[in-house]
Amino acid sequence: MQTAIAQDASEQMHGASRALLRHGHARVRLDAGTADALREVFDAADDFFARQPGEKRRFERADILEGYRALGAEHSGPLDRPDLNETFSLVLRNMARKDIEPWAATNPLHRALRAAAPRYAALVDAILDGLRSSINPQGDRVASADFSYFQLNYYRPKNERRDFLQDVHEDGHLLTVVTSRQPGLEAQLGGRFEAVNFARDEVLVMPGSILTLMTGGRIRPLPHRVRNVRNVATRASLMYFANASVTRPPRAWVAAADGSLPDIGRANVEASKLFGLPSIEALAR
Repeated sequence: MQTAIAQDASEQMHGASRALLRHGHARVRLDAGTADALREVFDAADDFFARQPGEKRRFERADILEGYRALGAEHSGPLDRPDLNETFSLVLRNMARKDIEPWAATNPLHRALRAAAPRYAALVDAILDGLRSSINPQGDRVASADFSYFQLNYYRPKNERRDFLQDVHEDGHLLTVVTSRQPGLEAQLGGRFEAVNFARDEVLVMPGSILTLMTGGRIRPLPHRVRNVRNVATRASLMYFANASVTRPPRAWVAAADGSLPDIGRANVEASKLFGLPSIEALAR
């Protein structure tokens, strides 16, 4: 039975890789264990973001991209249009840090993200390996977990007047694995923006600009935005941002049009600076 389950999961990840190549995005059904871990994350998020600002700021380490960030700390478009959400992050590389390890004991959201991390890392690495096998079987394997991170965005649509809580943008990562319990996400599918809704055990896999470099432009980033659905009181969205290593970056699977191989590590660092956050390079220290 376990072998059959493993085979089913492997086939689904290769199916996701094929969908990314054909359609520029993929929907994935999570296994029962990962779906349960996701439920724990969203339940803990509702509790955490209901706390007072001072309590939330106890878990704030922007210097290492970890923990809480207040409303308006990031921007998807112009600087004068910040994203209208609070945020909580967990970086997989930080899980070995002794100075934030106690957070798990006192913060259920941090604890739930730590539990979900290895499951998401395995899912993403399987998809990336499927892409590598299809595009360049001799290419570098991408072990993404080291510099990848979760980001939980928490919105209060009823409090905002803007039509979009996040403006249209492309992510500066290899892949983004996203899901939400509430409506609002819109992605550019077939040349127009369409609403993306999710089952409780479903995620959307979106290519980012670094995957475009890895594939010589074969897979393009997926533009997306978050609409303000004003009859929604709160909205929680979980993203897993899969990044290539900064310290040991892979070589691109396909050369650029001019025959050169882009510097994936440097491109990853530069992309991480686009949205107002500290550079991912901080994690390499």
